[in-house]
Amino acid sequence: MSQPCEESQPSDWGEIDELLRAVVADGFTVYLCGGPDVPEAIVATYAWENHVDYVVIKDAHDVTAARSRQSRDWDVFSADTVVWSYHGHARWALRAILDLLPPDHPQAPDEEYPAPESLKVDEAHLRRVSVRTPRPGLVARRAMRLRTVTWGCRLA
Repeated sequence: MSQPCEESQPSDWGEIDELLRAVVADGFTVYLCGGPDVPEAIVATYAWENHVDYVVIKDAHDVTAARSRQSRDWDVFSADTVVWSYHGHARWALRAILDLLPPDHPQAPDEEYPAPESLKVDEAHLRRVSVRTPRPGLVARRAMRLRTVTWGCRLA
């Protein structure tokens, strides 16, 4: 699924910044690829029991959000398959990952297909990767928030 490219306006950056903060507040681990000062790509991951939600940001118009099944040899920088993906402008891709149903929801995507090339991070950017783990207490926040929203007050 993809959203047409659109021009970024200065007002967009405030909204994108808010969405990035929401991803971090949801308990995602953030990888700054190419160095922490001026990263070439930003990757954020959230691990469920058997799945991983993640987003690869290369610029405001080149953002891919995805969910993959987690396996022993799964690599966030070069995933082979996904069960869901969305590519487009940061505004839409970040919203899509934030609103994605939990993997155990009956309507959550579950059929595997080849990962889009836009999820791959250039090997040159992987020579220097800075990792920022979520603050304590945030790791379970995404699961709790999404389960409360999608299941109502009943938690799975």
